[in-house]
Amino acid sequence: MLRTNIVFLSGTRKVDRLPGEVLELLNDLIDSKAVFIVGDAPGSDKAFQKYLAKREVDNVTVYFSAPTIRGNIGEWPSQFVDSGLKTKSNAMHSAKDRKMSELCTQAIMIWDGQSAGTLANSIDVSEQGKICYLYDFLENELMKFEATASLMDYLGPFPKVTSEALRRLKRDRRRQKKAKVKNDENAILLF
Repeated sequence: MLRTNIVFLSGTRKVDRLPGEVLELLNDLIDSKAVFIVGDAPGSDKAFQKYLAKREVDNVTVYFSAPTIRGNIGEWPSQFVDSGLKTKSNAMHSAKDRKMSELCTQAIMIWDGQSAGTLANSIDVSEQGKICYLYDFLENELMKFEATASLMDYLGPFPKVTSEALRRLKRDRRRQKKAKVKNDENAILLF
C-alpha cells in the first residue's frame, strides 16, 4: 500500500518569494502528486499558495487558527485548528503549525535567519523523524535534514533564535497535552 506524501509548506512572513531551488523541489513534488498543507499567513505561506494556484494544484488544504482565515488564494479546502486562545499571537497561530507538523510526511521551510516560528516548525518535523528541507535566505541554500541532530548542529551559530524556537515548541506541546487531557472524558486529573 502506497503512503500519501503530505508536504507541510511554511516559512517566515518576511519572505514573499520562492527561490529557484525551492521551486525545483516543489515542481518535483507537484509532479509526483504530493498533497500540500500550508498556513494562511502573509509572506512565505502566501508565496507557496500563489505558486500552487499558478500551477493549478488541487490537492491543497489551508490551515488556520484565528477566527477567520487570513488568506486562501486558490480557494482550496481549509481546516480550522482551535488554539483555545482568544488573542491573536504567535501562540494562537502556532496551533495550526503543530497540527500540520503532525500530519505531514515531510516539510519545506523558508527561513530568514530570524523567524523562531519557522525554526520551531522545522525542529518539530525533524523530531518526529520526518524529512525537513530548510531554505536559508541568508546563505541562499536549500538543505535537507533527515535527523534532528544535524538540524541542531546547523543551528549552532544561531543560539538566541534557536532557544526561542525551542521555548515556543515546548509551550505549544504543553498546551496540546493539556487540551488532550481536558478533552479526554476518562482522564483522571491529579491537580
